[in-house]
Amino acid sequence: MGLYLPEDFAVSMRKAGQYQASWAKRIAILSFYTAWGNGFENPDLAGIELAARNGYLPMLTWEPWRYHDSADAGKPEDQPDFSLYEILKGRCDAYIRRWAADLAALRNPILFRPMHEMNGNWYPWCGTVNGNRPEAYVETWRYIRSIFRAEGNDRLIWVWSPYAHSVPDEASNEMGLYYPGDGEVDWLGLDGYNWGDSRPWSRWQSFEEIFHKGYDCLVNLAPEKPIMIAETGCAEEGGDKGMWIAEAAENLIGRFPRIKAVVWFNTNKECDWRIDSSPASADAFRNKWHWSH
Repeated sequence: MGLYLPEDFAVSMRKAGQYQASWAKRIAILSFYTAWGNGFENPDLAGIELAARNGYLPMLTWEPWRYHDSADAGKPEDQPDFSLYEILKGRCDAYIRRWAADLAALRNPILFRPMHEMNGNWYPWCGTVNGNRPEAYVETWRYIRSIFRAEGNDRLIWVWSPYAHSVPDEASNEMGLYYPGDGEVDWLGLDGYNWGDSRPWSRWQSFEEIFHKGYDCLVNLAPEKPIMIAETGCAEEGGDKGMWIAEAAENLIGRFPRIKAVVWFNTNKECDWRIDSSPASADAFRNKWHWSH
């Protein structure tokens, strides 16, 4: 089990400890995000190592864009300098090489998730925007990995993480087209959310409904690779969130046996995704979710 908490390493660890005490459950993974274009010229090695020393496996999602909050969200095409073809031209080589060299100094492995949700249409690196194509995504992934290998970096567990369904849902955007190959990936991930009726375009969906198609694709795509849910959450609007959480626990056992980790997007952002957004939700999680340490 893992959590994304919208704070730095030290605060996230403190809050994770509080959740562990409240839920009487071990939190193994702490999730963090870094946008290339927001001034983070080097990774926070001290924070990563601190999390590792305290028994957590850090997962770093590495995003080629300039992050902005949803209130000022622009189109992916507004950042053409982070298109896949610009990365392939070498525009970001110095940045990529610096991170590869710095992360090579880690004493412990971390989960490393670059360019996630590539089969959507909301990030500059997604395969149907900014002049991109799925084959360019595959080439870009391999290009980035080649730089990390050249820097002698072997401390990363590479997580390839599409969205649970492709947007747009077209044959030319099918998630399997983005797979860089077994030799380039260590874990497979899926992101997916139940938005309920919090948006004009959304409706209440079960955990099984959200993830079954993507899961079946990944199982067939790479039968030997472990799978994680790298991001998930449930809105309160439109249904019974406590029941959704309880049913998700049953689905994980009965329908999705290949899923070995779940990272909850535990923040109040577009919706209140948090496990403890209500007492009923927290109780459902505490009573129904069980896993080995």
